This record gives sequence, C-alpha cells and structure tokens, in this order.
Amino acid sequence: MKNHELLAAITGLTEYQKSKVVELVCMYEELNAQLADTKPDRCPKCGKVHDGFWKRGFVGGKQRYQCKECGKRFVYDCGRLTSRSQQSPEKWRIAIEDTISLASLDKMAEHIGVCHTTAFYMRQKILICMEKAVKEMPELDGLIEADETYLLESQKGVKVTGRKPRKHGEGASKRGLSDEQICVCMATDRNNHVVAKSVNRAKASSEDIKAALEEKIAEKSVIQCDGADSYNALIQEKDCKKVELVGHESYDKIHHLNTVNGLHSKLKEMNRIYRGVSTKYLNRYLAMFAIREMLHEDTREEMMDRLLQKLRLVETSVVTADLQSINLLQV
Repeated sequence: MKNHELLAAITGLTEYQKSKVVELVCMYEELNAQLADTKPDRCPKCGKVHDGFWKRGFVGGKQRYQCKECGKRFVYDCGRLTSRSQQSPEKWRIAIEDTISLASLDKMAEHIGVCHTTAFYMRQKILICMEKAVKEMPELDGLIEADETYLLESQKGVKVTGRKPRKHGEGASKRGLSDEQICVCMATDRNNHVVAKSVNRAKASSEDIKAALEEKIAEKSVIQCDGADSYNALIQEKDCKKVELVGHESYDKIHHLNTVNGLHSKLKEMNRIYRGVSTKYLNRYLAMFAIREMLHEDTREEMMDRLLQKLRLVETSVVTADLQSINLLQV
C-alpha cells in the first residue's frame, strides 16, 4: 500500500480505530527514540545515577560523555553490547536478527560483511547478553510443566579427547542414558515463560534440578512432572505442590506435559540445524532458545523490537578475549 492509499484508508476508519492507530504510531516513535538515545542516566565508572554529564566529542564515531561527579570519560555504549566494537549499530542489528533466526555463522558473516571469526565473536557476545537478559525475566508460576531432555556431548571446534570422534549425525557409543548425554532441565508455565539450563550429565539428581530451576520457580506453584523423586527437594524448598503424570493416560486438558515435551522437540531441531552445539557454550544457546520461545507468537519485526529493548538494558563488560572462557558449562 502506497502512502497516499494509506492516508486515504486511515480517513475512512472510525474514531476508535483512528485512536488505536495513533497509539501504535506513538509506541513505535517512543521505541525508536529509546534506541537512538545515547544520553546516559548512570555513570558506568562510579556507578552513580544522575543526569550530570557533559558531551566531550566523538570517539570512533560514538558520542563521548564526561561524568560531573567523578570526572571520568566514556563513550555512550560503555558496558553495552556494542561496547569496544568497530561494527556499526546496523550490523549488530543484522547479527542479532540472524542469531535469533538460527542462521549459520557463515551466512551471518556474509550478511554483515565480516570474516567468520568476527561473526563468531559477535554471536557469542549476543548470546552472553541474552543469557543475562533471561535472568531478569519473570519467574515461572502457577501451573508449571517440568521435564528433562538429553543432547549428545559435543566438543565441536576443538580436538576430541576422552572418546572416539563422532561424525555428524552419529549416535553415542554407549547404549541408553550414559555420561555421553548432557541433561537439559526445562520448565514452562501457562504464561509462556520458559527456563532451560544444563548443569550435569546423564540422569539429573535433586541437587542438579535445584541448581537448574530454583532461581526461576516461584513459591507455592504447582509443578507437573513425570514423578521423578529428583524434583522433591525443589518442591519442598519452594513450598510447591507436585502433580505426578506417569504416561499419557494420566494426561487431561489441564494437567499434561505436552508443552514442555514440544519444547524438547524444538530444542533438538535447533541442535540439528546447528549440527550440534559445543557443550561448553550450551547454556548460552539455551538462553537464546528460551527467548525465542517466549517471543514466538510475535512477528519477526515485533520479536526484533522487543529483543532490542531487552538487550539495550543488559549491562556487559565482556571483552573478546574472555568470550571463550567465561561462564562455560563444565560437566
């Protein structure tokens, strides 16, 4: 629809419909203003919250400020996703969109015109920010489905040690549930909140379940699980009610594990698309998976807008040299 056609269509709307269009336009204007605003409200050096900052020119095309309290100078994105980056905000937006769309690193590198290594570091920084963003999201409450799934250990990108190397698509060398399987603890509620975290190999113990889910489960919730005793410690800690669902014959329209089992299938499909995710980076990808699922009802444009809003508020001081060493999964 062309601009003059759009204006003609708007004039034909009712007053209520026009008011809703105005609300939507104002919302997007506010969003664009937030994303374009560089003025800080807190000094990243001394940590004080105030509005006393002087502009002090540009560094690498980025606005520099000076804090009136401590006198320190910093660029506007200090401690943010784009900090210390030579790439433009538009390239970072493309990188975020390709990450959330499960595009390969080579495709992402091609889209933004950088080498494979630069694309890898940009993606890891995005994933670390998503991991921090997930921690700030609401707890799961009400009726919660919880279950575990398993992914094969992957030493992708490094020389395999401790076992015979596997070809892509090859199964584990040991039958059944073994230490070659990485356990992913996953839970979701009826508000579409998702938590997914890995802390162990093979079958999860009570301590593993608590370590993975405790921080994101609200007290006095109802936890539906397959009856495993390993959930008892978490349930007792959070004063929750346990509903045991053993087999599909125990399911009904309200009590079931269909949603979390569907998430398991989506996670394995994502792992297949990537041809395996390196185990040490698994929790970073699980955070991205959780965000994708919490925003899956949005259109691609809505998903990007909401994601950019969330990532804009995430503070990170990670430098490139640390991306391959901090907060790795050690199991």
